[in-house]
Amino acid sequence: MPIWEVHLSVEGPIAVRSRLRMETQKGFQVDDPFYSAIEIEARPMTGFRAMITARANSSDAASMAGMVFFGQMLDALTLTVNKAMTLYGPLTERDGGTRQRQDVRRIVDRAEFESSFSEAQSLRSGSPSFLRALGWYRKGLTTEDPFDAYLALWNAIELVASKYYHYVPTIDKDRAKAGSKSQLWECFKALWGDCDHWPTITGNRNWIDNGYEIRTDVAHGRRSITVEDVEHVAAEIPKLSDVAYRFLVDWRARFLGLDRHPPRETLPMA
Repeated sequence: MPIWEVHLSVEGPIAVRSRLRMETQKGFQVDDPFYSAIEIEARPMTGFRAMITARANSSDAASMAGMVFFGQMLDALTLTVNKAMTLYGPLTERDGGTRQRQDVRRIVDRAEFESSFSEAQSLRSGSPSFLRALGWYRKGLTTEDPFDAYLALWNAIELVASKYYHYVPTIDKDRAKAGSKSQLWECFKALWGDCDHWPTITGNRNWIDNGYEIRTDVAHGRRSITVEDVEHVAAEIPKLSDVAYRFLVDWRARFLGLDRHPPRETLPMA
């Protein structure tokens, strides 16, 4: 297949100090691995630009492959910088994106980019559900629709809990089988102990039930679109975002390695 250059841009409160050039493996063919060449350069006050190479049969396929490949690196990078990063492809780049000026930006260096590419590659191979959860989390940080943001952030937690609770020896599997709320409760206890010690929602024993109700109403269209309702959901997002971030970081550090032989999966796209 021919090799294409794909030009992308990332917008958000992040910056690079100089032009970065690197190569990273893309794909898993042991006998014929493809290494994507990557160039990253600053874009004044709004983020950075990137060029990556992709092997594909057409320009459209190369563009889509590049978006997924680079987007998954950003998903992994989100656990490091915890900032909203919006990825624009060739078509949206022509329209200039939103070009919001960012006066205070987190500097990302070469080592952090390389580590995030490596992390995404590892998760694609060994824990794709966790990588998908990182994608939901990044989407929750970037969308301006509070209903979409709430659903994406909740999905990030729920996906990890439902997929990986089986592998944690201290989790009561019989209780977890009762449903997603029970899985969240058991996973939170395994990570943080009693509810009185949970970060952000310390002592709030109704948080999971209330959050699940909002999630269900939003997902199934049962929540009306009134100013009061939108404001209520929007007010819950900062706390949910903080819980989701802490949950993903702590689960990655403590429990993800217990999943030694994950089954093959068909995962929903965000």
